[in-house]
Amino acid sequence: MLGMVYRREVKRVPIAMMKPTIKDVAKLAGVSVGTVSKVINHEGTVKPLLQEKVWRAIRELNYRPNAVARSLKSSTTNTLAVLLGDITNPFQMTLAKAIEDVMNEHDYQLLISSTKEDPEMERKKLRMLYEKRVDGIIVCTTGRVNDEIRTLLERQIPIVLVDRPVLSLPADIVADNNRYGMELLTRHLVELGHRRIGVVHGDVSTVHGKIRYDGIVDAFSLYGLALPEEAQYYGNFLFSGGYEAVDYFLNQKEPPTAILSVNNNMTAGIVMACRDRGIRIPQELTLVTYGQLEYQWNLIRPSVTYVSQSPATIGQKAAELILLRLTNRSYSEVSHLFIQPELFVKESSGSPA
Repeated sequence: MLGMVYRREVKRVPIAMMKPTIKDVAKLAGVSVGTVSKVINHEGTVKPLLQEKVWRAIRELNYRPNAVARSLKSSTTNTLAVLLGDITNPFQMTLAKAIEDVMNEHDYQLLISSTKEDPEMERKKLRMLYEKRVDGIIVCTTGRVNDEIRTLLERQIPIVLVDRPVLSLPADIVADNNRYGMELLTRHLVELGHRRIGVVHGDVSTVHGKIRYDGIVDAFSLYGLALPEEAQYYGNFLFSGGYEAVDYFLNQKEPPTAILSVNNNMTAGIVMACRDRGIRIPQELTLVTYGQLEYQWNLIRPSVTYVSQSPATIGQKAAELILLRLTNRSYSEVSHLFIQPELFVKESSGSPA
């Protein structure tokens, strides 16, 4: 209709719904923006009375400082990245929890991610973490992105390698002494009288898989044992690999009297295969393993002889090392910490039949 005026209704956002700013905090506290900034960032000297006014205003307004802006100013983000190989691996999750426990005490946020044991994914994740300006990285590396790790070290990003030591990198390392673990298992079998020993290797293209393989070769040489190709099976750290290894060995003309497995996941497969085939452990076959079986397997008899791993200690020591780097940037000494495993003899150990 002519003569009518249409007015557009404008919705007004209530002040309570608007995100408070540092200026709002300063106004409510009756201080300058600079004073609020000093209180939030713990900089300079602000009188206790003014500090209390600022914190009261922050609580009243439910103000949340912009972490990105704060990090740009201070050149730190108080964020540590933990890059695992496999986030479902109980060993690595125990390691990550130990890191978290230490870093929580020092008000650090954790970014936990996984490479799924894929070098290309590790490469991308490392680049992403650098772009996010994390203060440091603890990484369970695939061992195939050494150039990228070296570049980050040259850019003064503190990095600690855990579980998978790459000695060619100028980085701190915390890991179990895998080679010594292989020697302990081999010596135990020799002392029991075993000479025909079947070995179930992991994935020798990985850092820890190759170290354990080399440890077996050295230990067998040390104790004068033959290690023919037919005495070795490559289970690739898989449950199915351990299961299949039993058929491989028992179908031989002279089967081994003992099996040494370099990984608890494969050992679980070996235990299952022996149960399915009615093979009695240790009466007919001795079994030893690197690393404890998970709790559900510990309920099964016989219990399996193993050398220990120390994921919680590795995580704790790695966190302490990276904190040392973060709080003392001039610290230049590279630390290599290898934790000595222990042998725990259980029901699966026996003399040759």
